[in-house]
Amino acid sequence: MLLAQRLVLSGSPERRLLCLPPGPGRVVDGVLRVPDGTVQSTAAYLNGLPAAYWVRWTGARRARLTLDVTGQGQVRVLRSDEEGRAHEVTRGLLGEPLDVDLAGMAGGGWLWFEVEAGAGGAEISAGAWWLDADRRRSGEVVVSITTMDKPDYCLATLRTLADCAELVDEDVRVQVVDQGTRKVSAQDGFAEVAARLGDRLHVVDQPNLGGSGGFSRGMLETLDAGADSVLICDDDVEVEPECLLRAVRFHRAAASPVIVGGHMFDLARPTVLNSFSEVVHRRTFNWGPPRMDEQWQDLGGGLRTAPWVHPRAASDFNGWWMCLIPAEVLRTVGLSMPFFLKWDDAEFCLRAGEAGYPTVSLPGACLWHMAWTEKDDSVEWQAYLHVRNRVVTALLHASGPRLLPLALLGTDLKLLLAMRYYPVDLHLRALQEVVEGPERLHAELGTVVGRARAVGAEHPETVRYRTGDAVFDAVAEDPQDVAAAGTGRPTGPWALGRFVLRGLVRTLRPLPDAARERPSTVLARESASWWEVPAHDSVLVLDADRRSGVWLRRDRATFWRLARSAVVEHARLTWRWRSLARRWRTAAPRLTSPQRWRSTVAPDPDL
Repeated sequence: MLLAQRLVLSGSPERRLLCLPPGPGRVVDGVLRVPDGTVQSTAAYLNGLPAAYWVRWTGARRARLTLDVTGQGQVRVLRSDEEGRAHEVTRGLLGEPLDVDLAGMAGGGWLWFEVEAGAGGAEISAGAWWLDADRRRSGEVVVSITTMDKPDYCLATLRTLADCAELVDEDVRVQVVDQGTRKVSAQDGFAEVAARLGDRLHVVDQPNLGGSGGFSRGMLETLDAGADSVLICDDDVEVEPECLLRAVRFHRAAASPVIVGGHMFDLARPTVLNSFSEVVHRRTFNWGPPRMDEQWQDLGGGLRTAPWVHPRAASDFNGWWMCLIPAEVLRTVGLSMPFFLKWDDAEFCLRAGEAGYPTVSLPGACLWHMAWTEKDDSVEWQAYLHVRNRVVTALLHASGPRLLPLALLGTDLKLLLAMRYYPVDLHLRALQEVVEGPERLHAELGTVVGRARAVGAEHPETVRYRTGDAVFDAVAEDPQDVAAAGTGRPTGPWALGRFVLRGLVRTLRPLPDAARERPSTVLARESASWWEVPAHDSVLVLDADRRSGVWLRRDRATFWRLARSAVVEHARLTWRWRSLARRWRTAAPRLTSPQRWRSTVAPDPDL
């Protein structure tokens, strides 16, 4: 039998809600204590076995539960179906191994167990699920962490990994690609952690080439070392080693090579899951969960309160906060596209999928990541990368433009009506770069951020006002006293049409002098929607901390200049789609090849 996963009984009190659903049991010093005469379930995200995934991808037919226990009682195993309905499949005395038939579970379903404690209570110190799957792959797995000026987070992760002896047994080593100015190796405590990891730690320093540059360097080092696979990992995370090991075990047991993705939970809200699976919606060519109501869901109530997690989910890609990629895939399809940030994970997994290497987002393999919901990067410099990389990915993998140009144009119109001229300017420049072709991607990998930020100097909306500034204090003396959203979101084509028409008419009017001198109102960030801001001529939008913000002002000349350019650029994209797709697809193998990446991240000084 092959070990699939061990019982997790660690972590913060909030995180333990992912280990055990509410019940009488308590975890003390890593031991589950169940009081006399009570029943404790393990129907929780971290301790349920996502059997459907193992059946589908490894061919497993039977599972075995083993527990290390003290005390008397019974244990029963339950199995869910694709609808989340559960029933008992076997039971026995505590301490006896229990076998379960997995027939019919390829489409969905989990396994979990319940402990009924006898006289004196029962204690569970360890447990594991085993499967009759084969270990089809071996060799070294490299956990490659890309970091940029988050040395405290990175060092904490290294310390956690150094504490896990099983990583040594599983032939897992650790690599850090440090792209920052505050080096991890300069942190207090690094020498001690490095000594504990010994030759299992490898640190690489390079300039900041973004996520794609850091992850590609990690891939390249993995290939050069002759390792079996790379598990790429973000820096601002907290990890549970068992969750990483689950991805490693699944990879080694898969009937054919697959990319094994891990889920992302919110570091500030430890039971809230980003999304269960991610796909690229082909009509608009945008990423997201298959259904929007499966995003940012709280799983603290256990598996029985979340029926949507029981069907086996299909994924087009997995975010690169945690993703295991076999070296065979890298040798076949190449490394990341040189995108700096955004869409590099989606494009890579789409490319791998087309070559016969699907992505499996494996429940129970996960980490905790700093959420990006406190900041809207779609209106800052990253807006350039969002559009450029989305369009390039569509050119490489979509059958045609479909609704993408129209969707992008609609986004630009919303931003323009909301007086967000900077991101629209970036979008247009991004489209121009796409049309110019792929030659600039590698050459400008280290300068693309500076170029995008420089455009902000042309737009007053990028100036940030803080407490103490005259503009800020004049209208936001009490940052808590801000206007609530007063305009409802337009729904339906007629309401949307009327909204756009009113907004266009408003842009024809000159900006009142009073609105030039100071904002006419203040909006919290969460209230500053694309349908609320156009109701004002001049508005201060507060940041999440409400002690700073940006001043949005209607600018008639800028609005119409960018609107005309947007129509032209999106029409040009549509008109030239086929020729652009051919050009980008011809260049893609060269852009993603290890040889090309080597010349970017580690150029030969003698050449």
